[in-house]
Amino acid sequence: MGSSLKFCLIAEGRADLYPRLAPTSEWDTAAAQAVVEAAGGLVIDSDFEPLRYNTKENILNPHFYVLADPSFNWKSALNG
Repeated sequence: MGSSLKFCLIAEGRADLYPRLAPTSEWDTAAAQAVVEAAGGLVIDSDFEPLRYNTKENILNPHFYVLADPSFNWKSALNG
């Protein structure tokens, strides 16, 4: 299953977390991130900052997490 479908599982509420720790490009995630965020989720980088676009010299994303419930203490769960 590709990344876009995993983003959709988060947006649908069928999954809570999608950790992406392998390379992706911005074009692989931008639209899916918009869908997740419209559904109330969040996409964050490994520093727990929102994933942003067009801020680097290349189009590769850092490692990131797609979260269904931003109110959950993911920082504690993922770093614990």
